[in-house]
Amino acid sequence: MVFRKSCHQQLHGPPGQLTPWLRTERDLAQARLTASNGEQGVAASFTDAISGVREHGSLYHLAHGLLDQAAYLIRLGATEAAETAIGEACGIADRLRCQPLLDRAADLTAARPPVQA
Repeated sequence: MVFRKSCHQQLHGPPGQLTPWLRTERDLAQARLTASNGEQGVAASFTDAISGVREHGSLYHLAHGLLDQAAYLIRLGATEAAETAIGEACGIADRLRCQPLLDRAADLTAARPPVQA
């Protein structure tokens, strides 16, 4: 319980006490949590979090965030937007030569629901 309270205070403390990187990670984690709980405002949470990662994060973390966003979009049936996010993440993974990211992208692509004719 003390650990949970300490983590909460660190992640939700005054803005001056959080580095931009920690705020970015917090926002991305919050978007993931919001998506997994089926809460309102998921699309905006991901958009804001991805923008923060673009500004303050690493390419690796950006690719993971894009794949998280794509997974959410696939669940919504927004396959075109998901494909855009997956494509960008794959481009990053290629540049980084990061096979696990490419594998994760391939898993998302295979998990896409079939297109209705």
